Amino acid sequence: MAPFSISSHNVLSDAFRTTLHRSSHSNTLATRSDSDGSVDHSNFQVDTSSSVTESSAPDSNDTEVQSPLPAVTSPQVEVPFTSSYQQPLSDEAKTKKQEELFDSVIDDKLGTIPVRLIDTASGKLCSTGELCAHFKESRGYTEIQTKVLRANEKAMKAAVDAFFEFAMFSHRWSTTIDDEPTYDHIKGEESIYDLQTPPGIDKLQQFCKVSKENQFRWAWSDTCCINKTNNVELQESIISMFSWYRLSSVTIVYLSDVTDEKSFRNSVWFTRGWTLQELIAPRLVWFYKKDWTPYIDSKQNHKEDPQVVKIISETTSIDQTVLNQFVPGLRDVGSDEVKKRMSWLASRKTAKIEDMAYCMMGIFGVHMPVMYGERKNAFVRLQKEIMNLTDDLSLFDWVGEPSELHSYFASHPRCFANPPAGPRRSSSKLSHIRLFQASKAFASAVGSTAVISIKKLLLDPPHGHFIANGKMNMPLFVHEVTKLIPADATGPPTLNDDGFIDYLVKAEGLAEVKITTHKLLPTTIKGEYLPCYRLVRMWDLNLIPPEDAVKKADEETGSGSGDGDGERHEGFIHTPHWLDRSEVLSPMATAVTAAVSHNAVVMFMSRLQEPFVAQLLIQRKQRGPYERVGTRERLIVAPSSGSITFRGIKILSVR
Repeated sequence: MAPFSISSHNVLSDAFRTTLHRSSHSNTLATRSDSDGSVDHSNFQVDTSSSVTESSAPDSNDTEVQSPLPAVTSPQVEVPFTSSYQQPLSDEAKTKKQEELFDSVIDDKLGTIPVRLIDTASGKLCSTGELCAHFKESRGYTEIQTKVLRANEKAMKAAVDAFFEFAMFSHRWSTTIDDEPTYDHIKGEESIYDLQTPPGIDKLQQFCKVSKENQFRWAWSDTCCINKTNNVELQESIISMFSWYRLSSVTIVYLSDVTDEKSFRNSVWFTRGWTLQELIAPRLVWFYKKDWTPYIDSKQNHKEDPQVVKIISETTSIDQTVLNQFVPGLRDVGSDEVKKRMSWLASRKTAKIEDMAYCMMGIFGVHMPVMYGERKNAFVRLQKEIMNLTDDLSLFDWVGEPSELHSYFASHPRCFANPPAGPRRSSSKLSHIRLFQASKAFASAVGSTAVISIKKLLLDPPHGHFIANGKMNMPLFVHEVTKLIPADATGPPTLNDDGFIDYLVKAEGLAEVKITTHKLLPTTIKGEYLPCYRLVRMWDLNLIPPEDAVKKADEETGSGSGDGDGERHEGFIHTPHWLDRSEVLSPMATAVTAAVSHNAVVMFMSRLQEPFVAQLLIQRKQRGPYERVGTRERLIVAPSSGSITFRGIKILSVR
């Protein structure tokens, strides 16, 4: 069959549509798309014998056979012409763009340094606007401006950083606050060097002189560089202070009570709350003695001097590595980090009780409003903010009086003072024989239901604690207290001379323990509902055995999540046979059993059999919230001898 010449103006008739549909079962319709997007019709054949008569084409080239097939042609789409070429910026436009970049670098710097600094050359207090004006009069600014077209951002930042290097002042305030120079004393003055009052002005003057001698143009002092009557500025300064010390070129510490090593160890500076961040935050620190001579005759970092660091660590109980390697915030911190940091503050003091919380914001990476007048509630707010940032349960590992606002939070940093060594965590790397013995003992002590419950817990552990409607909702292992009586039964319960009383407490599954508390508690014996006491253990993700330890145990024992008969064959331990009875296990239980190694269960239970830190809770009315009972020491509780039981997690609401 000769190929069709197809006209694009013809319409496909109904008859041809029918013929084409029928012929599709016997003919091959093939098209090939060429690289230029056109369609090749060389193999396009159609049997039209039933409805279409093929005309014989004349020899003339200008004669065309008309066909009812529509034309198959490449679409012709007009594409607008575009060009990637852009006209280059003019020198004027480039200059403007570079100047805008330079201005943004300056603004960024001014946003990270204190809002006011003292010019150590003139002694004048300068605001942010004045600082910017001074920089634009400097040689560094002029050098960038003269070659602004060729200057890159790195060079701009280098010039800005060099100009705005500043020294921070750290000192113990005078016992008479009025002796310290304030913002009102020095604002508008041409030079602090000309002032004669107040008495503490000489300390400020000497600090600025030392800074100037060491080539620092700018200096900052907490007593006079903050307008404390401006609440917005005060909040910004308190929240930013840690970062200011962190960014300072040097922090100069004046120790007015130090003349030698002995007095250095006993300096009051180490007992103040705000000086904690002033010790930890700066990267470079110089200590000066009472007569304004350096504590050590060197311009090196005094925090890197081995003897100085050793004395500071012994005096403050802060690890030596922390002094120079501290990272603020709570990202990726280890367990017990919150308690460790709180312990640094435990023996320190501040003039205002709210500052016991505010001075720790930078150390914990917490930002919260500053509200003087809230008293002890500031420390509760700090703990709430910390709780939102970390799962570290050492936040709740304190002793002493609970907060009146919320009983699960400590009332004061001294509640976190370093206690005697508590129970150590198990490594869960059980030996082959011990694992076998633990498996056999556990298999005989609990049933399959308990094992499945444990495996479900390991597969889907609780998501942590949270506060809702003013109450803490906490996942806990709960032990009902069956007896709480005064340890001294010879007379009525009374507080001793120190304001404490001892009680004997017995709870289900736990050995008897003695507690010391500062409040008289209603006694209880088994069978009485109110008051209701519970000894609780907080859920801790660290109780879950590490995967590598479980895998190693599985390899050693030749077991895992599979089945077995619970017997030892050629040194292997298999899952007990009573976990493989499919007729008593639901499909979900079977899946859970298969997903979690039996050794993981044994390791988990072995950890639960170790002594742990507990808390005592009291419920004063039926269906009411629990409250934490403050104790003098940590409650270290051990399971009852020979007791191997599993108590599922409960969520208790604690006020």
